[in-house]
Amino acid sequence: MMNKLRLERLINAVTIFLIGALGIAGFMVMNQTVESNKVTADIAKIQSKHKKSVLIEVGLLTAELRNLEKDIQEIKTLLKNNKNKTTD
Repeated sequence: MMNKLRLERLINAVTIFLIGALGIAGFMVMNQTVESNKVTADIAKIQSKHKKSVLIEVGLLTAELRNLEKDIQEIKTLLKNNKNKTTD
């Protein structure tokens, strides 16, 4: 009878210890997850700023290409007109 009571107390103590250890492990995992999420959010913020600047650069380059196309078209027209004048 005495051994049974000691065994029950031992099992209860081990159970309480394991539940406490699981709780501590859970908090440690949550802490690591929060830190990881913060790092991920910081990276996303940096990437969004970079993406915004890239989009601005692409817009500027597109505008510059359009201007170059207009200039090339004007040069082609001038060359064509000069060619026609010299052949006349």
